[in-house]
Amino acid sequence: MNQNSSLSSSGMMGSGGFGFDQFSNNFSIKTKQIESINKMLSLKSESSSSNNNNNNNKAISGWQEVWKVLIFDTHCSNIIAPILTKGALRNQGVTLYLPLHSDRQPIQDVPAIYFVLPTSDNIKRIAEDCKNKLYDNIYLNFASKLSNQLMEELATLTIQSDSVSMISKVYDQFLNFISLENDLFVLNNPRDSYLSFNDTSIKDTQAQENIDMVVDSLFSVLVTLGVVPIIRAPKNSAAEMIALALEKRISTTLQSSGGSNVFSNMNEMGSQLSSFYRPVLILLDRNVDLSVCLHHPWTYQALVHDVLNMSLNQVRIDVTQNGQTSKKTYGLDSSSDSFWSSNTGAAFSSVAGEIKSQINEYYQQMEKLQQITDIKLDDSDDFDNNKKSNENKTKGLGNLVQEMDEKKRLIDIHTNLATDLTKNIRDRQIDCFFAMEESIITRSLTDKKELHSLITSPIVGETGGRGTLEDKIRLLIIYFLSTKNVPQSEMDQYEDALTKMGADISTLDFFKKTKAFNESLTAIANVNQSSTQSSNTASGKIGGFMQMMTSVTGYQGVESFTNFFQQGVRALLPKSKDLFVTRIVESIMDLKNTLDADYLYLDPKIQNKSNVPKRTTPFKEAIVFTVGGGNYVEYQNLQDFSKKHNKKIIYGSNELLTSKEFLNQIKNLNKN
Repeated sequence: MNQNSSLSSSGMMGSGGFGFDQFSNNFSIKTKQIESINKMLSLKSESSSSNNNNNNNKAISGWQEVWKVLIFDTHCSNIIAPILTKGALRNQGVTLYLPLHSDRQPIQDVPAIYFVLPTSDNIKRIAEDCKNKLYDNIYLNFASKLSNQLMEELATLTIQSDSVSMISKVYDQFLNFISLENDLFVLNNPRDSYLSFNDTSIKDTQAQENIDMVVDSLFSVLVTLGVVPIIRAPKNSAAEMIALALEKRISTTLQSSGGSNVFSNMNEMGSQLSSFYRPVLILLDRNVDLSVCLHHPWTYQALVHDVLNMSLNQVRIDVTQNGQTSKKTYGLDSSSDSFWSSNTGAAFSSVAGEIKSQINEYYQQMEKLQQITDIKLDDSDDFDNNKKSNENKTKGLGNLVQEMDEKKRLIDIHTNLATDLTKNIRDRQIDCFFAMEESIITRSLTDKKELHSLITSPIVGETGGRGTLEDKIRLLIIYFLSTKNVPQSEMDQYEDALTKMGADISTLDFFKKTKAFNESLTAIANVNQSSTQSSNTASGKIGGFMQMMTSVTGYQGVESFTNFFQQGVRALLPKSKDLFVTRIVESIMDLKNTLDADYLYLDPKIQNKSNVPKRTTPFKEAIVFTVGGGNYVEYQNLQDFSKKHNKKIIYGSNELLTSKEFLNQIKNLNKN
């Protein structure tokens, strides 16, 4: 067996030379990961593709015509699911895909591609497959580097069963992460990341394992992108420990024989360009900003995640058709869903109008289609002219029908999602909580009666109910941490009211004890005061939100659905402000030097660590990673900033947390 490093390698050079635009356009984690996985599935090695450029397309096509079997473990199934559809797999010649740890029957004369994590259990099962000769030959692809120990174990087991010849190739793929968008990724590790990195009761060995998992995944991200970044991280934090370990691993790899090729694209000019335009990797501790994890969101994608529990770009909701309610699962992919791509960061109040526009456009196109299919079949004297007219009308009809079917499918998806979100917003009065939290965080709170009502009124489902217990606790924590001095008597009143309603306020106790959280969230409250006037306007109009129709069924309800928003839509647009994480990123990318004393500056390419030269030109690209959990509100805020300032920012975290998941981790942390 020979072990190779299979690397992501798309050319960064255009036919017209090279420059920042070509490099910047390639700064897409999802695109790069898809390229790497497609290369893995095509069974084309780096050497053969580089030595046979003239026959590349022909060779790949030949391989794709071969029926291949894809074998994966649960871990790698999560990697593939958000980025490759069944159709995409079929295009790569994969017509059968099976879990590694399942009962599988032998399939003769067929190559098998394995995509798994390098674990002892997986190695044993692979060796068993070789022994039983399930497939013609096997190509092993590991999501992260295969250790020498596991390599020896695999060799020993296959030698014992005289099945070494079954394994054709062994690759380290460095794909141990999950891409959700072109500029968004999460790690493929166990959940409860905030708890894992803040629990002082865990053993040192477990803490080190947590760090190693993050380092391994971030290394995979950098290899897939083909970049060696400058690393910045706050001192005295988990982010610092991860930064130091990651820098060491990159430096060791670069010094090893052939290690520099791991981060290149097997293209000399592309490698030079990558070296010149180096991004910055900014590692941040989740504790730097916690209010964003509690704040009720108001943008479409963030609401779908927080309210409807979207996971790995899939959401499951109740859909009512013809009086029957059933569960439906929708996949939301920005690369194939134009509506989702255009509206992920839009305020939900504007999404209704967009849906209505799509429906109107759909009906207009249906009328045109009806005219096209109005074919004359009479026996008149003008038969030849009618025939020509009919032929002209039917040209491109098949494509148009397919386009209309796809448009209707997307309209159905987003109408159903918006309907479900609207019901939750109406029942829980999420609009009121959102507006109140905005006024608190921007220090423009004027309506203390509304604050009192939201926290102390009964819960949803009861007479006069406003919000769930979780909604009320989220609001109270934001108020407590973002307000300089809250009278103890006021806090006692709120806590007594919540306790009587059955709320577990242990999470509030945790925040009271943690000064670091209080300080970070106080800093977040110092945003531009120019938004005060618009915030007051919002507080005055949110009552109109409750004029939502009782139900939305099919397209007929969209008119009412839209009319509702027209009455108070402007009042519910999120204020234009940079979150605390975004301001840190701006300071580092623009070299403002305001954080130099508190942040590490690491360059893995420099061997003399005592004399690391500093960057002198602002960064155009950044990878921002929050240790301990991230969220869509933060992600969208960074993307808004990057578009405004012509930068490229990829956002990642251990996991994307809903507020409910975050509060549950805080509750468990408080118990420890």
